[in-house]
Amino acid sequence: MEPTILFLIGAAGSGKSTIGKLIASEYNFCYLDKDIVCNRFTGLLLELQGHSPHERDGCVFYRERVMDLEYQTLLDIANFNLQLGLSVVLDAPFLSYFSERNFINELRKKYDWQNVKPLVLQVTIDFAVLKERMQARALERDTSKFADWDGFVKGIQEKRCLWEDIEIKQIDNSASTVDLQTLHETLSFDK
Repeated sequence: MEPTILFLIGAAGSGKSTIGKLIASEYNFCYLDKDIVCNRFTGLLLELQGHSPHERDGCVFYRERVMDLEYQTLLDIANFNLQLGLSVVLDAPFLSYFSERNFINELRKKYDWQNVKPLVLQVTIDFAVLKERMQARALERDTSKFADWDGFVKGIQEKRCLWEDIEIKQIDNSASTVDLQTLHETLSFDK
C-alpha cells in the first residue's frame, strides 16, 4: 500500500489532535502536530521580536516571517517519513493556504510524491461546542478569539479549502466522544 499523507484540517479547538492521535494509533500512522513540532521555536522567535509567545492571530511578524517556516518544517518532516514508506497524519489548520488551489500539486512536485496518496480530513464542529471546549482548555492563545468570537466564527465559515486534485472528506466532531465506526467508514483505510 502506498503511504498516505493525511492533512487534518479544522478550526482551533475542533478536536484535530484527538482525531489525529486516534488515526495514528488505529492505522499506525506517524503523527505530526504543528504545535508540538514548532511552538517552542515560534514562541522564542516571537518573544525576541517583542511579541507575546502565544500570539499568532493578527501578528504581522508571525504571518510574514514565521508561519511559512513552520509549515515548511512540518512538511519536510512528513516527507522524510513518507520516503521511508510511513503514512503520516498532519495536525495543523492550514487555513492560510486554503485559497491556494494548486497547493497539493505544488507539494507533489516539490517532494516528488509519485507514490504517495494525499488526503484531506476536515474536522467540523458545532460552534457552541467549540466555544465550550476552547473555554475548558483555557489556552492563552485563544484570548483574542474570545475577544471577537463572532469574527472568529465568521472567519472559519468563510475559509473554504479550495485545493484541487485531492479528496476532501469531513467528520463532525461535535459529540463528546469520537465514533470509531464513523471514522473508519469516512477514511476507508485498510487496517
